[in-house]
Amino acid sequence: MSDARETILARLASARPPTAPAPAAMAPPPNVLDPIETLREHLTEAGGSFQIAARGDWPNQIEWPEALSTMEHVYSTLADPETRGVGRTAVFDHELARLDLCVIRGEFAVVENGAVWHVPESARERSAALLAQHLVVVVEESQLVPTLHQAYDRIDLAKTTFGWFLCGPSKTADIEQSLVLGAHGPCTMSLVLTRDGPALSGTAR
Repeated sequence: MSDARETILARLASARPPTAPAPAAMAPPPNVLDPIETLREHLTEAGGSFQIAARGDWPNQIEWPEALSTMEHVYSTLADPETRGVGRTAVFDHELARLDLCVIRGEFAVVENGAVWHVPESARERSAALLAQHLVVVVEESQLVPTLHQAYDRIDLAKTTFGWFLCGPSKTADIEQSLVLGAHGPCTMSLVLTRDGPALSGTAR
């Protein structure tokens, strides 16, 4: 048995392809001239919306997917708007399917494709982002990343148990290759870019 094992291992070793040098690192693509406009274009292409607001008063400056006062069930990781309805009272995650709105903060946004990197602080936050009817993600303007090359450099997988890129509402084109938004998750996603300054005019969407 030992001889047979050694024979098999020797044959495998002889059949091993020759080693080759590691490929050279690829240079990142050049930065775009207008990152804000590029981010807006890519997010819009993905079915999402894009808005800019002043950091201190952004909830009063943006256009919500529905009137905020009419949304009964809200889950928010930010101080404003406040969590209410099943966002506050749910015992089991499946109850969050009644959520009208989920508001979370993204770590950074990628100009190249409009995606936002988000690391949920809890399983409840992750479920809320998946089950809510509308998703609003807030990112600081200073946290824009030009390309996915730089985005991957910022992610420390050794310290991250779960994280995801969010880009637009959920979508599928499995049936007759016809794109359907909100088929198995939020029907809308809005990225709100916050910055210093007074109330802004000409909000991009």
